[in-house]
Amino acid sequence: MTTRNLVVLVGAAAVIGGAAWCLSSGSRPSGATLNGKAVFPKIDMSEVARVELGDKLRLAAGDRGWVVETYHNYPADHAKLAENLLKLTELKVGQVVRGKKLESADALTLKDASGRELASLQLGEKHAKWGHGRYAAFAGETVLVSDSLDAFGADGKAWVETKIVDTPWISFNDIAEGVAEADLGFATGVVAKVTVAGDTNRVATIGNKVKDGSDRYFKLDNSEWVYVVPGYSVDSLLPKPPAEPAEEGRQK
Repeated sequence: MTTRNLVVLVGAAAVIGGAAWCLSSGSRPSGATLNGKAVFPKIDMSEVARVELGDKLRLAAGDRGWVVETYHNYPADHAKLAENLLKLTELKVGQVVRGKKLESADALTLKDASGRELASLQLGEKHAKWGHGRYAAFAGETVLVSDSLDAFGADGKAWVETKIVDTPWISFNDIAEGVAEADLGFATGVVAKVTVAGDTNRVATIGNKVKDGSDRYFKLDNSEWVYVVPGYSVDSLLPKPPAEPAEEGRQK
């Protein structure tokens, strides 16, 4: 999905979602002129090609669409990406917090395809009591912004769609890299037909169990990705064990 297509998704979400909710401050500190101000008033979504949160999260648009660089360069969940970029366009200052210093902060930075910085915000911790809102550094002040931006506090895996097969339902626990072919077991593994997005002709290969675990290695068609999936999710694709022979000479 290109950046232009992503802008369309963001625009549609804006229509469905309506106006942004602004965090109520209850009582305004005197001189809190930042309250209600948009944090990113000039974001042009058509220019955004990279999203970074310190060294914890890197999302990037490329020839094959958006990927999560900090999670195996796996394709990003476009719906989640659009939803959270929309949150940034709607983000407002809810309250100026006097005498508060950010305990720890990471720079949330938006860049264009050339690497030029379009916008940046120092994000701190979420508000522990209210459950919504998040501390940030804005215009020289510590503020609470109108959304906790939970997705930007998660790791890269949280930005991908983990469901890979519709029938039987299969989601992956992780992506495997650097595993020897013999350990994967695809050469002698079980090949089966599965359904993905209504296509019943997709081919899955179920390999060995992961060492010291019940998960299995799994591959879909000729994809570059090797998945680690729960063993129970592929049980129906594996051959049934032979029935135990009847005990001879059993007395009635």
